[in-house]
Amino acid sequence: MSVTPQERLALGVVALLLATGAAARTLRPAPAPAAWSAAEEPVAVSRLRAATGDSVKRAAQRSRPLAPGERLDPATAPADELQRLPRVGPALAERIVAWRASHGPFRTLADLDSVPGVGPTLLAGIAPHLTLPPAPPRSTPLAARTERTQKATVDINTATAAELDALPGIGPALAGRVVEWRARKGRFRAVDDLVEVPGIGPALVGRLRGRAVATP
Repeated sequence: MSVTPQERLALGVVALLLATGAAARTLRPAPAPAAWSAAEEPVAVSRLRAATGDSVKRAAQRSRPLAPGERLDPATAPADELQRLPRVGPALAERIVAWRASHGPFRTLADLDSVPGVGPTLLAGIAPHLTLPPAPPRSTPLAARTERTQKATVDINTATAAELDALPGIGPALAGRVVEWRARKGRFRAVDDLVEVPGIGPALVGRLRGRAVATP
């Protein structure tokens, strides 16, 4: 393919421009690193010193032993303070604070026992160092039944088997026999008539006086 003199001149100009651009990129100096301002140096040193001092202060606070008679309030104490408690490390202290933030302040030791990682053994060890009151006693079904029985009397002529079961010494079996006897023979004239029910003797009737009545 033949090339005219004009085309050869154009190609030469293009080649010269490309070579000039490549040389300029090669010889361009690298950007100089940002200069450290003398005015910024005291500020940076001050910030570093403040951060170091805060870390040292927090470490000293965490390692400070509890004074005799000193008690902490886990409802308000920060994690650094909670780490002063026996066997409470950083992870557990943060967990206590997180539980408090999501569930509300601790009211009793039972609330603190709900935090994962706090068990009966740990709770017994830190309880003397806390301001929380002990957990209220849990009522058992037997205690609740006894309390109800002491507060109210039961009419053996109208009571259901469940109500008779609440009387002292009367379990489900005897309660069922009382209801069955009443259905076959009619109303009881007095509480003493319960001795006619199989399984109920004079001693049990004596326990029921004042707790049971027999209406006409």
